[in-house]
Amino acid sequence: MSKQIKSRQIRAKAMATATTTTDPARRFWLAGLGAFSIAQKRGNALLETLVVEGKGFQKRSETLVRQVGSDVKVVVDARLKPVQQRLKAARRNAETTIEQGIGRALSWAGVPSKADVDALVTRIDKLSRQLRAAK
Repeated sequence: MSKQIKSRQIRAKAMATATTTTDPARRFWLAGLGAFSIAQKRGNALLETLVVEGKGFQKRSETLVRQVGSDVKVVVDARLKPVQQRLKAARRNAETTIEQGIGRALSWAGVPSKADVDALVTRIDKLSRQLRAAK
């Protein structure tokens, strides 16, 4: 009878070994337990290693972001320059059109233009100099 018990034990061990090597879910479960056990044993050292790695990753990421940001700025500036030039030209045209329209309206109302006032000021200055010279 002891032979039967031993052969059953051997068969049970063989089946347990066979199921653990063939059942992927069980292997992942055991791997997770093993990782947890190792993490418990090496807790602080592992945590410090992870913190150091995290800081290094953060620095590398910030450097990459700065590089990409400057590259993007160069591309955006290059693409916006023609648009800005067209906007400036359109603004100048609009200002000229508005000034001409206002000038015509003021002229129609009998209001002298800035050029007319400047000409009068120049003429008055000239006459004032002539009067001072005549004294």
